Amino acid sequence: MKQTGTRLPSGPLGDVLAAGYRGLFGRQWPAWIGGVLFGILSILLFAWEKPWSVADGVRNWGDWLLNTVNVTDTFIIAPHLYSTSVLNLGIIGGACAAALLARQFHVRGAPPWELLKGVIGGSLMGIGASLSFGCNIGGFFSATSALSLAGPVMMLGLMVGAVVGLKLLVWEVSYLNLPAWVSGPGRIGSAGPSETWRRLQPLVGAGILAAGLILALVYDGFDYSTRAGLLVFGLAIGVIMQRTRFCFVRAFREPFMTGHADATKAVALGIVISTIGFTYLKWADFKDWEVFVRDSFWVGSLLGGFTFGIGMSLSGGCASGSLWRAGEGHVKLWVAVACFALSASYFRLWLTDSGKVERLGEAVFLPDYVGWMMALASVIVLMGLWYLCMAWNEARRKLVMA
Repeated sequence: MKQTGTRLPSGPLGDVLAAGYRGLFGRQWPAWIGGVLFGILSILLFAWEKPWSVADGVRNWGDWLLNTVNVTDTFIIAPHLYSTSVLNLGIIGGACAAALLARQFHVRGAPPWELLKGVIGGSLMGIGASLSFGCNIGGFFSATSALSLAGPVMMLGLMVGAVVGLKLLVWEVSYLNLPAWVSGPGRIGSAGPSETWRRLQPLVGAGILAAGLILALVYDGFDYSTRAGLLVFGLAIGVIMQRTRFCFVRAFREPFMTGHADATKAVALGIVISTIGFTYLKWADFKDWEVFVRDSFWVGSLLGGFTFGIGMSLSGGCASGSLWRAGEGHVKLWVAVACFALSASYFRLWLTDSGKVERLGEAVFLPDYVGWMMALASVIVLMGLWYLCMAWNEARRKLVMA
Protein backbone atom coordinates (compact mmCIF):
# COMPACT_ATOMS: atom_id res chain seq x y z
CA MET A 1 0.00 0.00 0.00
CA LYS A 2 1.30 3.42 -0.92
CA GLN A 3 1.88 5.81 1.99
CA THR A 4 0.73 9.39 1.55
CA GLY A 5 3.07 12.08 2.68
CA THR A 6 3.83 11.00 6.21
CA ARG A 7 7.51 10.13 5.69
CA LEU A 8 10.02 12.96 5.55
CA PRO A 9 12.26 12.90 2.45
CA SER A 10 15.94 12.20 2.86
CA GLY A 11 17.03 14.95 0.47
CA PRO A 12 18.23 18.50 1.14
CA LEU A 13 17.16 20.45 4.20
CA GLY A 14 14.74 22.51 2.12
CA ASP A 15 12.86 19.39 1.07
CA VAL A 16 12.69 18.21 4.67
CA LEU A 17 11.30 21.57 5.81
CA ALA A 18 8.79 21.58 2.95
CA ALA A 19 7.59 18.12 3.91
CA GLY A 20 7.25 19.21 7.56
CA TYR A 21 5.29 22.27 6.47
CA ARG A 22 2.93 20.12 4.41
CA GLY A 23 2.49 17.79 7.37
CA LEU A 24 1.51 20.67 9.64
CA PHE A 25 -0.55 22.83 7.30
CA GLY A 26 -1.31 20.66 4.29
CA ARG A 27 -4.05 18.69 6.04
CA GLN A 28 -6.15 18.90 9.18
CA TRP A 29 -4.93 17.24 12.36
CA PRO A 30 -6.97 14.50 14.07
CA ALA A 31 -9.35 15.74 16.74
CA TRP A 32 -7.79 13.53 19.45
CA ILE A 33 -4.50 15.42 19.05
CA GLY A 34 -6.39 18.57 19.98
CA GLY A 35 -7.81 16.83 23.05
CA VAL A 36 -4.38 15.77 24.26
CA LEU A 37 -2.76 19.13 23.55
CA PHE A 38 -5.55 21.16 25.15
CA GLY A 39 -5.48 18.96 28.23
CA ILE A 40 -1.76 19.65 28.59
CA LEU A 41 -2.06 23.35 27.74
CA SER A 42 -4.86 23.71 30.28
CA ILE A 43 -2.57 22.41 33.03
CA LEU A 44 0.26 24.69 31.92
CA LEU A 45 -2.06 27.70 31.84
CA PHE A 46 -3.21 26.96 35.38
CA ALA A 47 0.38 26.60 36.53
CA TRP A 48 1.31 29.85 34.76
CA GLU A 49 -1.54 31.98 36.11
CA LYS A 50 -5.10 30.65 36.08
CA PRO A 51 -7.23 28.05 34.29
CA TRP A 52 -8.28 28.52 30.69
CA SER A 53 -11.36 30.69 30.22
CA VAL A 54 -12.87 32.75 27.43
CA ALA A 55 -16.11 34.40 28.55
CA ASP A 56 -14.69 36.91 31.03
CA GLY A 57 -12.28 38.19 28.38
CA VAL A 58 -15.09 38.58 25.85
CA ARG A 59 -17.21 40.29 28.51
CA ASN A 60 -14.30 42.68 29.11
CA TRP A 61 -14.60 43.77 25.47
CA GLY A 62 -18.30 44.43 26.00
CA ASP A 63 -17.62 46.34 29.21
CA TRP A 64 -15.07 48.51 27.42
CA LEU A 65 -17.40 49.23 24.49
CA LEU A 66 -20.41 50.07 26.67
CA ASN A 67 -18.24 52.37 28.78
CA THR A 68 -16.87 54.02 25.64
CA VAL A 69 -20.35 54.88 24.34
CA ASN A 70 -21.46 55.98 27.85
CA VAL A 71 -24.10 53.28 28.25
CA THR A 72 -22.45 52.07 31.45
CA ASP A 73 -19.89 53.48 33.85
CA THR A 74 -18.10 50.55 35.45
CA PHE A 75 -14.51 50.10 36.50
CA ILE A 76 -12.68 47.83 34.06
CA ILE A 77 -9.14 46.87 33.16
CA ALA A 78 -8.24 47.91 29.62
CA PRO A 79 -8.61 45.01 27.15
CA HIS A 80 -4.92 45.10 26.22
CA LEU A 81 -4.06 44.50 29.91
CA TYR A 82 -6.90 42.20 30.99
CA SER A 83 -5.38 38.74 31.12
CA THR A 84 -8.19 36.73 29.52
CA SER A 85 -8.68 39.40 26.86
CA VAL A 86 -5.01 39.09 25.92
CA LEU A 87 -5.38 35.30 25.78
CA ASN A 88 -8.47 35.60 23.55
CA LEU A 89 -6.75 38.03 21.19
CA GLY A 90 -3.92 35.54 20.94
CA ILE A 91 -6.40 32.79 20.01
CA ILE A 92 -7.86 34.91 17.22
CA GLY A 93 -4.38 35.81 15.96
CA GLY A 94 -3.14 32.22 16.15
CA ALA A 95 -6.19 30.89 14.30
CA CYS A 96 -5.85 33.58 11.64
CA ALA A 97 -2.15 32.76 11.20
CA ALA A 98 -2.85 29.02 10.97
CA ALA A 99 -5.58 29.56 8.40
CA LEU A 100 -3.23 31.72 6.34
CA LEU A 101 -0.38 29.22 6.60
CA ALA A 102 -2.79 26.53 5.38
CA ARG A 103 -4.13 28.84 2.65
CA GLN A 104 -7.60 28.54 4.18
CA PHE A 105 -8.21 32.15 5.23
CA HIS A 106 -11.10 33.75 3.43
CA VAL A 107 -13.61 36.41 4.46
CA ARG A 108 -16.76 34.33 4.28
CA GLY A 109 -19.94 36.33 4.05
CA ALA A 110 -23.29 35.20 5.37
CA PRO A 111 -26.89 35.91 4.31
CA PRO A 112 -29.06 38.14 6.51
CA TRP A 113 -30.81 35.13 8.06
CA GLU A 114 -27.52 33.58 9.17
CA LEU A 115 -26.34 36.93 10.53
CA LEU A 116 -29.57 37.15 12.54
CA LYS A 117 -28.87 33.68 13.94
CA GLY A 118 -25.40 34.96 14.84
CA VAL A 119 -26.98 37.85 16.73
CA ILE A 120 -29.42 35.61 18.61
CA GLY A 121 -26.89 32.86 19.24
CA GLY A 122 -24.18 35.23 20.43
CA SER A 123 -26.61 37.02 22.73
CA LEU A 124 -27.78 33.74 24.25
CA MET A 125 -24.18 32.65 24.80
CA GLY A 126 -23.50 35.89 26.67
CA ILE A 127 -26.55 35.36 28.87
CA GLY A 128 -25.70 31.71 29.49
CA ALA A 129 -22.10 32.48 30.37
CA SER A 130 -23.27 35.13 32.85
CA LEU A 131 -25.64 32.70 34.56
CA SER A 132 -23.04 29.94 34.90
CA PHE A 133 -20.07 32.23 35.60
CA GLY A 134 -18.31 30.83 32.56
CA CYS A 135 -18.74 29.54 29.03
CA ASN A 136 -18.08 26.07 27.65
CA ILE A 137 -14.43 26.56 28.65
CA GLY A 138 -14.49 28.32 32.03
CA GLY A 139 -17.87 27.01 33.17
CA PHE A 140 -17.50 23.43 31.93
CA PHE A 141 -14.02 22.37 30.77
CA SER A 142 -11.95 24.20 33.39
CA ALA A 143 -14.56 24.04 36.16
CA THR A 144 -14.83 20.27 35.79
CA SER A 145 -11.03 20.01 35.76
CA ALA A 146 -10.96 22.11 38.94
CA LEU A 147 -13.24 19.51 40.64
CA SER A 148 -16.16 21.93 40.84
CA LEU A 149 -19.53 20.19 40.70
CA ALA A 150 -20.82 23.15 38.71
CA GLY A 151 -18.85 21.85 35.70
CA PRO A 152 -20.71 18.54 35.24
CA VAL A 153 -24.03 20.31 35.86
CA MET A 154 -23.23 22.79 33.10
CA MET A 155 -22.29 19.83 30.89
CA LEU A 156 -25.84 18.50 31.31
CA GLY A 157 -27.27 21.92 30.47
CA LEU A 158 -25.03 22.23 27.41
CA MET A 159 -26.10 18.83 26.14
CA VAL A 160 -29.82 19.53 26.50
CA GLY A 161 -29.41 23.01 25.04
CA ALA A 162 -27.47 21.65 22.04
CA VAL A 163 -30.24 19.13 21.36
CA VAL A 164 -32.90 21.86 21.56
CA GLY A 165 -30.80 24.05 19.27
CA LEU A 166 -30.46 21.17 16.81
CA LYS A 167 -34.23 20.65 16.84
CA LEU A 168 -34.67 24.34 16.02
CA LEU A 169 -32.27 24.01 13.09
CA VAL A 170 -34.09 20.91 11.83
CA TRP A 171 -37.39 22.77 12.11
CA GLU A 172 -35.89 25.69 10.20
CA VAL A 173 -34.78 23.46 7.31
CA SER A 174 -38.00 21.45 7.25
CA TYR A 175 -40.66 24.09 7.60
CA LEU A 176 -39.28 27.59 7.16
CA ASN A 177 -39.35 28.82 3.56
CA LEU A 178 -37.35 32.03 3.32
CA PRO A 179 -36.95 34.26 0.26
CA ALA A 180 -33.64 34.03 -1.60
CA TRP A 181 -32.49 37.49 -0.56
CA VAL A 182 -32.73 36.48 3.09
CA SER A 183 -31.21 33.01 2.95
CA GLY A 184 -29.04 33.14 -0.17
CA PRO A 185 -25.22 33.19 -0.14
CA GLY A 186 -23.51 36.16 1.45
CA ARG A 187 -21.90 38.69 -0.85
CA ILE A 188 -18.67 39.31 1.02
CA GLY A 189 -15.94 37.07 -0.28
CA SER A 190 -18.36 34.96 -2.32
CA ALA A 191 -15.98 34.84 -5.29
CA GLY A 192 -13.23 33.15 -3.28
CA PRO A 193 -9.62 34.22 -2.88
CA SER A 194 -7.50 35.03 -5.91
CA GLU A 195 -4.55 32.83 -6.82
CA THR A 196 -2.12 35.62 -5.95
CA TRP A 197 -3.63 35.99 -2.50
CA ARG A 198 -3.50 32.23 -1.98
CA ARG A 199 0.24 32.25 -2.71
CA LEU A 200 0.84 35.15 -0.32
CA GLN A 201 -1.19 33.77 2.57
CA PRO A 202 1.61 31.69 4.18
CA LEU A 203 3.90 34.73 4.28
CA VAL A 204 1.19 36.83 5.93
CA GLY A 205 0.45 34.03 8.40
CA ALA A 206 4.11 33.73 9.36
CA GLY A 207 4.20 37.50 9.76
CA ILE A 208 1.23 37.43 12.16
CA LEU A 209 2.89 34.79 14.32
CA ALA A 210 6.15 36.76 14.31
CA ALA A 211 4.28 39.95 15.24
CA GLY A 212 2.52 38.12 18.09
CA LEU A 213 5.82 36.88 19.49
CA ILE A 214 7.37 40.35 19.18
CA LEU A 215 4.37 41.82 21.01
CA ALA A 216 4.86 39.24 23.76
CA LEU A 217 8.45 40.47 24.12
CA VAL A 218 7.12 44.04 24.33
CA TYR A 219 4.74 43.03 27.13
CA ASP A 220 7.64 41.37 28.91
CA GLY A 221 9.77 44.48 28.44
CA PHE A 222 7.12 46.55 30.23
CA ASP A 223 7.08 44.05 33.13
CA TYR A 224 3.84 42.42 31.99
CA SER A 225 5.40 38.97 31.90
CA THR A 226 2.14 37.21 32.74
CA ARG A 227 0.37 38.85 29.80
CA ALA A 228 3.30 37.98 27.56
CA GLY A 229 2.96 34.32 28.47
CA LEU A 230 -0.82 34.38 28.00
CA LEU A 231 -0.43 35.90 24.56
CA VAL A 232 1.91 33.08 23.56
CA PHE A 233 -0.51 30.53 25.02
CA GLY A 234 -3.31 32.14 23.02
CA LEU A 235 -1.34 31.95 19.78
CA ALA A 236 -0.67 28.26 20.39
CA ILE A 237 -4.31 27.54 21.27
CA GLY A 238 -5.52 29.37 18.15
CA VAL A 239 -3.18 27.40 15.88
CA ILE A 240 -4.15 24.06 17.40
CA MET A 241 -7.88 24.83 17.33
CA GLN A 242 -7.77 25.83 13.68
CA ARG A 243 -5.75 22.79 12.64
CA THR A 244 -7.87 20.28 14.62
CA ARG A 245 -11.24 22.06 14.02
CA PHE A 246 -11.71 21.72 17.78
CA CYS A 247 -15.15 22.96 18.80
CA PHE A 248 -17.55 22.14 21.62
CA VAL A 249 -20.56 22.62 19.33
CA ARG A 250 -19.39 19.56 17.44
CA ALA A 251 -18.78 17.69 20.70
CA PHE A 252 -22.32 18.25 21.98
CA ARG A 253 -24.32 18.41 18.74
CA GLU A 254 -22.74 16.07 16.20
CA PRO A 255 -23.56 12.81 18.03
CA PHE A 256 -27.25 13.73 17.71
CA MET A 257 -26.95 15.19 14.21
CA THR A 258 -24.63 12.84 12.31
CA GLY A 259 -23.55 10.29 14.90
CA HIS A 260 -19.91 11.33 14.62
CA ALA A 261 -18.14 11.50 17.97
CA ASP A 262 -14.54 12.49 17.19
CA ALA A 263 -14.97 15.90 18.82
CA THR A 264 -16.79 14.42 21.82
CA LYS A 265 -14.03 11.90 22.44
CA ALA A 266 -11.40 14.64 22.11
CA VAL A 267 -13.12 16.87 24.68
CA ALA A 268 -13.53 13.98 27.12
CA LEU A 269 -9.87 13.04 26.70
CA GLY A 270 -8.79 16.64 27.23
CA ILE A 271 -10.81 16.94 30.44
CA VAL A 272 -9.34 13.73 31.88
CA ILE A 273 -5.79 14.95 31.24
CA SER A 274 -6.58 18.43 32.54
CA THR A 275 -8.29 17.10 35.68
CA ILE A 276 -5.32 14.95 36.61
CA GLY A 277 -3.02 17.98 36.38
CA PHE A 278 -5.42 20.32 38.19
CA THR A 279 -5.91 17.81 41.00
CA TYR A 280 -2.19 17.49 41.57
CA LEU A 281 -1.65 21.28 41.55
CA LYS A 282 -4.41 21.78 44.10
CA TRP A 283 -3.65 18.73 46.24
CA ALA A 284 0.02 19.72 46.50
CA ASP A 285 -1.00 23.29 47.44
CA PHE A 286 0.69 24.80 44.42
CA LYS A 287 -2.67 26.44 43.66
CA ASP A 288 -5.59 27.46 45.86
CA TRP A 289 -8.30 24.83 46.19
CA GLU A 290 -11.15 27.26 45.51
CA VAL A 291 -9.86 28.42 42.10
CA PHE A 292 -12.63 27.98 39.48
CA VAL A 293 -14.99 26.34 41.96
CA ARG A 294 -17.96 28.26 40.62
CA ASP A 295 -20.70 29.74 42.83
CA SER A 296 -23.33 28.53 40.36
CA PHE A 297 -24.25 25.02 41.50
CA TRP A 298 -26.82 24.10 40.49
CA VAL A 299 -29.37 26.59 39.11
CA GLY A 300 -26.90 28.93 37.43
CA SER A 301 -24.84 26.18 35.81
CA LEU A 302 -27.83 24.19 34.57
CA LEU A 303 -29.81 27.16 33.26
CA GLY A 304 -26.68 28.86 31.94
CA GLY A 305 -25.50 25.71 30.18
CA PHE A 306 -28.94 25.20 28.62
CA THR A 307 -29.08 28.79 27.35
CA PHE A 308 -25.49 28.68 26.15
CA GLY A 309 -26.09 25.34 24.39
CA ILE A 310 -28.96 26.77 22.34
CA GLY A 311 -26.91 29.86 21.52
CA MET A 312 -23.83 27.99 20.35
CA SER A 313 -25.97 25.75 18.12
CA LEU A 314 -27.61 28.73 16.45
CA SER A 315 -24.40 30.70 15.99
CA GLY A 316 -22.35 27.71 14.84
CA GLY A 317 -19.55 28.23 17.36
CA CYS A 318 -19.01 27.98 21.10
CA ALA A 319 -17.00 30.64 22.95
CA SER A 320 -13.59 29.32 21.90
CA GLY A 321 -14.91 28.04 18.57
CA SER A 322 -16.34 31.46 17.74
CA LEU A 323 -12.92 33.04 18.31
CA TRP A 324 -10.96 30.73 16.04
CA ARG A 325 -13.65 30.76 13.35
CA ALA A 326 -13.68 34.55 13.51
CA GLY A 327 -9.92 34.37 12.95
CA GLU A 328 -10.58 32.27 9.85
CA GLY A 329 -12.75 35.02 8.39
CA HIS A 330 -16.33 33.94 9.16
CA VAL A 331 -18.44 37.11 9.24
CA LYS A 332 -21.29 35.35 11.07
CA LEU A 333 -18.93 34.59 13.94
CA TRP A 334 -17.68 38.18 14.02
CA VAL A 335 -21.30 39.16 14.66
CA ALA A 336 -21.75 36.37 17.23
CA VAL A 337 -18.65 37.39 19.20
CA ALA A 338 -19.74 41.05 19.24
CA CYS A 339 -23.22 40.15 20.51
CA PHE A 340 -21.69 37.71 23.01
CA ALA A 341 -19.54 40.52 24.39
CA LEU A 342 -22.38 43.03 24.69
CA SER A 343 -24.97 40.66 26.14
CA ALA A 344 -22.51 39.16 28.65
CA SER A 345 -21.54 42.63 29.84
CA TYR A 346 -25.03 44.04 30.14
CA PHE A 347 -26.70 40.91 31.55
CA ARG A 348 -23.98 40.36 34.15
CA LEU A 349 -24.38 43.98 35.24
CA TRP A 350 -28.15 43.48 35.56
CA LEU A 351 -27.66 40.30 37.59
CA THR A 352 -25.33 42.11 39.96
CA ASP A 353 -27.44 45.26 40.35
CA SER A 354 -30.66 43.32 40.84
CA GLY A 355 -29.12 41.02 43.44
CA LYS A 356 -30.18 37.92 41.49
CA VAL A 357 -26.55 36.87 41.09
CA GLU A 358 -26.65 35.69 44.71
CA ARG A 359 -29.47 33.26 43.92
CA LEU A 360 -27.70 31.32 41.16
CA GLY A 361 -26.15 28.73 43.45
CA GLU A 362 -23.21 27.91 45.65
CA ALA A 363 -19.67 26.62 45.33
CA VAL A 364 -19.30 22.84 45.68
CA PHE A 365 -15.75 21.48 45.73
CA LEU A 366 -15.92 17.70 45.29
CA PRO A 367 -12.92 16.76 47.51
CA ASP A 368 -14.64 18.44 50.46
CA TYR A 369 -17.33 15.75 50.25
CA VAL A 370 -15.70 12.62 48.82
CA GLY A 371 -11.96 13.18 49.14
CA TRP A 372 -9.32 13.84 46.51
CA MET A 373 -9.02 10.39 44.97
CA MET A 374 -12.75 9.78 44.74
CA ALA A 375 -13.30 13.26 43.26
CA LEU A 376 -10.67 12.61 40.59
CA ALA A 377 -12.07 9.14 39.91
CA SER A 378 -15.60 10.56 39.61
CA VAL A 379 -14.59 12.97 36.85
CA ILE A 380 -12.63 10.27 35.01
CA VAL A 381 -15.59 7.87 35.22
CA LEU A 382 -18.01 10.55 34.02
CA MET A 383 -15.82 11.37 31.03
CA GLY A 384 -15.30 7.68 30.35
CA LEU A 385 -19.05 7.06 30.31
CA TRP A 386 -19.58 10.03 28.00
CA TYR A 387 -16.84 8.72 25.71
CA LEU A 388 -18.23 5.18 25.62
CA CYS A 389 -21.84 6.29 25.17
CA MET A 390 -20.97 8.48 22.21
CA ALA A 391 -18.72 5.76 20.74
CA TRP A 392 -21.64 3.32 21.03
CA ASN A 393 -23.93 5.83 19.33
CA GLU A 394 -21.32 6.36 16.61
CA ALA A 395 -21.52 2.65 15.81
CA ARG A 396 -25.28 2.14 16.32
CA ARG A 397 -26.62 5.65 15.56
CA LYS A 398 -29.43 5.19 18.07
CA LEU A 399 -29.37 8.80 19.26
CA VAL A 400 -29.22 10.42 15.83
CA MET A 401 -32.19 12.66 15.20
CA ALA A 402 -33.95 11.87 11.91
